[in-house]
Amino acid sequence: MLDRVGLISAYRFDGQGRARLVDWDDLTAAGQGSGFVWIHLQQNAAYTRQWLTRESGLDPVVVEGLLARQSRPRCTEFVNGLMLDLRGINLDPTCEEEMTPLHVWIEARRLITVRLYRIKATRDIREQLAAGHVPTSIGGLLARLTHRLIERVEPAITAIDDDMDMLEHDMVEDRSAATRARLNGLRRRAVALHRYVAPQQMALARLAGQRVLDIDVQTRGRLSDVADDASRSVADLDAIRERGKLIHEEMEARVNDRMQANMYLLSMVSVVFLPLTLLTGLLGINVAGIPSAESPKAFWSVCLILLGLGIAEIWYLRRRYLT
Repeated sequence: MLDRVGLISAYRFDGQGRARLVDWDDLTAAGQGSGFVWIHLQQNAAYTRQWLTRESGLDPVVVEGLLARQSRPRCTEFVNGLMLDLRGINLDPTCEEEMTPLHVWIEARRLITVRLYRIKATRDIREQLAAGHVPTSIGGLLARLTHRLIERVEPAITAIDDDMDMLEHDMVEDRSAATRARLNGLRRRAVALHRYVAPQQMALARLAGQRVLDIDVQTRGRLSDVADDASRSVADLDAIRERGKLIHEEMEARVNDRMQANMYLLSMVSVVFLPLTLLTGLLGINVAGIPSAESPKAFWSVCLILLGLGIAEIWYLRRRYLT
């Protein structure tokens, strides 16, 4: 007998603005009476798998989808309901992903959500229910859940955008080399969010237009608004990705400018010292016949000649290339 662990929370709604918590024993009557039920499950609990497989009455394909560890956001229609694979902002520090999966099954009078890691959106809904803000229809509960999923993404996008502002400020102060790692990290975060928010927007748009569930016009309009919010989030992420690309190109341009300036300086130094090195090399050969080799003043005379030659070269190069 498995421990009956895996039920995070379950609520029975009467459709009149009231909801009460229920347990495993009450879930067998989830389809009876008026109202609807929301069942929120822990994915990796053994009893969750057993209940979904043996007691939920769901199609095996739906059960497999609810227990999938990884999936991309999508909306799949069945004869008697909808399967939604969504993503929510991660609350679990043990998970490295920015957004973690939330699997949703919705039918006429039952909503089942399954997650592996903690998600802010479902926590928000439970807090709203505890405060007495109870939806009167299962479509309203779904609209509230999807709205919170998208709403929770916006602060993450805003944080990336603010960090981009700081990067641009640092780049103006000529600290682009120190901020390059931060820029790469922000670009990776934006790509990770876009990877899930973009298909999630399409899934929500399909949800708003589905005809499997009998959803009233007002709720359908709310779902369309959620899809529009997701579309704006996708547009914001596209803008951030493009902005990151431009900042990266500007950083590369500045690095190239500095390298060219350094190479130019090294070239000028080489041009100045090449004739001087040639002369000192000729005077340093160990053969007879070097002029003034026995003169005590010859060394200082050569130094003065080299100094004058160097000054003349610098004057010529400055006049030739810097004016």
